[in-house]
This record gives sequence, structure tokens and C-alpha cells, in this order.
Amino acid sequence: MAATKTEDDSAPTQDRVIARLLTDDIVEWRIPPGSWLREREIAARFGVSHAPVREAFRHLARIGLVKVVPWRGTYVIDIDEHAANEVYELWKSLFGVVCRLAAVEMTDRDGRELMHRLVEYKDVTQRTENTFEHIKVSNRIGRFIAKRSNAPLALELLDRVALLARWQHNVYTDSYIETHGNDAAKRSAILYDALCRHIVARDGDAADAVARDLIGVTQNSFGRALEEYKARHAKPKPSRRRAKVT
Repeated sequence: MAATKTEDDSAPTQDRVIARLLTDDIVEWRIPPGSWLREREIAARFGVSHAPVREAFRHLARIGLVKVVPWRGTYVIDIDEHAANEVYELWKSLFGVVCRLAAVEMTDRDGRELMHRLVEYKDVTQRTENTFEHIKVSNRIGRFIAKRSNAPLALELLDRVALLARWQHNVYTDSYIETHGNDAAKRSAILYDALCRHIVARDGDAADAVARDLIGVTQNSFGRALEEYKARHAKPKPSRRRAKVT
């Protein structure tokens, strides 16, 4: 008797394929913040009917990348200081949880692999001042820790929050990086070293605390980059004309 095919084993549906591709476009800002997603245009782009496009928009809305406005359409969310801060606070909490659990669940072999990845990260921070490269390697270590925490729910939530954080990081510009250098990356490398050692030593409390501090470094750096982004994109206030005195 043939095994029953589960949903995970089956090919992804049209709506999920479209949602995944649109997610990539939104996260990389190929579709900029504030853009309206036209159902007809998306359907034409992928050669599908409107039904899977509408469902794809619902997937994106559940992630938090778009807003669906009844009778008007769907638009990509814009950078908002309060929402951005919320993302970082959630990221700190979730990363603290998975690091605490990893300190209990991680095997000795995993610990050796973690320290090897740490060496790679520290090397990247010394080799280049490219903030995006630092974040990329840092995220790979964070995901390795999360996967070894044996906490699938926390990992799922962490992935969703990290995706939004990745989207936000596009406020970083080359000029910002040139001005501020890689001080945040150097500070992060020091904290990552402490974090990995706490996990290997199975000190969950210390790992939790350092994990939150680590995300806090990125949060502070992002805050400054966001201020510059907002200043560049601020809309000029309309000037008031004085009435002529007759």
C-alpha cells in the first residue's frame, strides 16, 4: 500500500510560491515600503488567476509584511519607529529563550561546531566593514543555535521576527556604514564570543542575558540608521503664503 502523501511532502501550491517570491522582493526592497500591490499586475506577472494572488496576500499579511485594506487593496508596510522597536524587543526575548534552551540541549559536538562558526564570524568582522556581511554571518550562527535548542515553536517565531528585522535593515546605507564604521560589529563579536562560551558551559541564565545584549547592539545601531533614513525621506511641509495687506 502506498504511503499517504502529507501536505509537507506535496508540491507547494501557487499561492505559497507567489507569497515566497513576493516576500523575497519585499524583504530586499525590490518592492519598496509603502508600495501598493496590484492584484491584476501580480496575477499577470505569474500567469495565474486572481484567487491564488489574493491568498498569497493573506500569507504576507500574516507574516506582517503587508496590510490588506478592504475595498482598496494591499500595500507593503512602511518603516515605523514604534513597530521597528517592537520587532527588536521580540527578537531579544525569543533569541534569549533559544540560547537558554540551547545551553541545555546542545551536544558537545554541536558546541565544537558553534565555536568553529564563532571563529568565522570574528574573522569576517576583522576582514571587512560591510555591515550586511556581518549581519549575514551573525544570522547564520543565531540560526544554528536556534536549531540546536530543540524548540520548534520558538524557532518558527524567531524566523518570522528575524525576517522583519532583515527587511528593516535596508535602512542602512553605504554612507552610514562609512560614517559609523564597524564599531557595532566589533562589540557584537565580543558578545557572541561570551554567548557561545556560556552555551558550551551550559550556563542558561548567562546565555539568555548576553543574547539580549547582543540583539540590543544591533537595535541601537539600527536606531541611528533609521533616524538618518527618516530625515532623508521626510516630506517637506507646504509653505504658507501670507495674505497680502491691502
